[in-house]
Amino acid sequence: MSNQLRTIAVDLTPVLPGGENGGAKIVVLELLRCLADMAPDTQFVLLTQAISHDELATMDRPNMRRLIVAGSLERGSLRMRAQGVVTKVLPYFPVRLRRVVGRLASRVLTNFKRSASGSLLRDMEVDLLFCPFTAPTYFEPGLPTVCTIHDLQYKTYPEFFTPEDVSHRDRVFIDVCNKATAIIAVSDYSRSSAMGHGEIKSDRIRTILHRMAKRSSTDLKENKEVVRRYGLLPGKYLIYPANFWRHKNHEMLLTAFGIACHEGLPADIKLLCTGAPGARQACLKNAACEMGLEGRVVFPGYLPSNDLVTLMENSNGMIFPSLYEGFGLPVIEAMAAGVPVACSNTASLPEVVGDAAILFDPKLPVQIAQSIVSLVKNEALRARLVRAGQQRVDEFADSSRMAREYWDVFLYAMGNQKHVDLLTGVYEDGWASSQISISVAPARIKQFLVLELFLPEFTPCEKMRVRIAKEFCRSVDDSIYFSRGKSTTLTLDFPADGGRVAISISPSFIPSHYGFGEDGRLLSVMVRRCTIERDESERVSLYGA
Repeated sequence: MSNQLRTIAVDLTPVLPGGENGGAKIVVLELLRCLADMAPDTQFVLLTQAISHDELATMDRPNMRRLIVAGSLERGSLRMRAQGVVTKVLPYFPVRLRRVVGRLASRVLTNFKRSASGSLLRDMEVDLLFCPFTAPTYFEPGLPTVCTIHDLQYKTYPEFFTPEDVSHRDRVFIDVCNKATAIIAVSDYSRSSAMGHGEIKSDRIRTILHRMAKRSSTDLKENKEVVRRYGLLPGKYLIYPANFWRHKNHEMLLTAFGIACHEGLPADIKLLCTGAPGARQACLKNAACEMGLEGRVVFPGYLPSNDLVTLMENSNGMIFPSLYEGFGLPVIEAMAAGVPVACSNTASLPEVVGDAAILFDPKLPVQIAQSIVSLVKNEALRARLVRAGQQRVDEFADSSRMAREYWDVFLYAMGNQKHVDLLTGVYEDGWASSQISISVAPARIKQFLVLELFLPEFTPCEKMRVRIAKEFCRSVDDSIYFSRGKSTTLTLDFPADGGRVAISISPSFIPSHYGFGEDGRLLSVMVRRCTIERDESERVSLYGA
């Protein structure tokens, strides 16, 4: 790993105890573990708030430590009182004015959160700031900053948020667009949404899917004990693991489950709705009782990770009627657990599940009900979905690959912010991943980038397509094709003030899937050379001769 990144600060102040952060917390913590293992010479400083600091002690490693930079939101704290004033006063403003005041309040509270840290990151000689929960709260000018965008749900469903919350989220998004050196989206859907709503050039935002190693639970005897502890029987319930946020669409699910019960769903099949307790959970419990579903719908609250995995593995299937997902990690976890999935046909979910799930319109309870009945009673369909799910999950199972992709973005951001010549996306043996990024530093004269690519004879791909980000293709075609056993050379001209180029290569392949040893990397072509030529006397080699 590159020694250019000696210290990385990671903003984990948005992390809350338990399951309040949803699946994003699970992915971020797994990612950080992989990064720490992958880059043992890099120090990771986890910026925390007091309320979750102790829970994150499991992250401690020789090259990873926690640092409290924000107090908890305990009753009586100054920040809590400030937020309380905002919450009480804003409802009396007109809606349009509430958004303006809310945006201002968001900025004030962010500055308040930062005030205690001052120039903390510069004082610690941090090389890069990573914001896995989006907001660049601790941004410092001149410091490379990478932000992850999980979704822009507030743009699609503003009615699910208070006007002041919409203002806050919009302020965060604007900050990301203005301050982030590089942006990561968790799906192509989220990437397209971000580019559609903000002025973000295509080379500045990259899709990195959630890739989680397959999780296994305890032995069969312990599994049954866990299932019975929650008043269930193995194979006699459907599971919906989701916090009770409005976009999770629980009301429609209860309606659909009631319809399914009247349309032949076996009487011993229950619906398990996990998620952190709160006012909405209590409301949904009451609604289930009023619908005559008491005893058939189980609300166990927030579950320990091992219990959740066990309940997933022993379920009859997963029903996932969410209206909006930036990614949708639970459906992949269900496939990894070997159970069939039925989910919404909206947002990122079709992209994630492919043909390995029943898709339905989450706004039509009859469609959801039909999917529930099929998920339980159609054995042939169940078997096909399980097989397809096992194949699909292979694409999302390698958390070390996810870490490598994040690391490439970190290096890219470092090169961009520090104005240095840098090549990322190419391994030491010359193999390239599906995306190559190149930063060209400013120079006194016009400069040229020369990139030679080669597709070996033994690769499983007959032809490769090389696409260059549109901002950089004035002197070359947008897409270039070349065949197996051939090479191609790209020559790109850059102005004296330098710039960046993003190159996408498809298709890609994983060698181990084709019997080429145990190499689990995602590969595309080989790079023979990558040089920057500034004049006859100055040639910078980024790879090769």
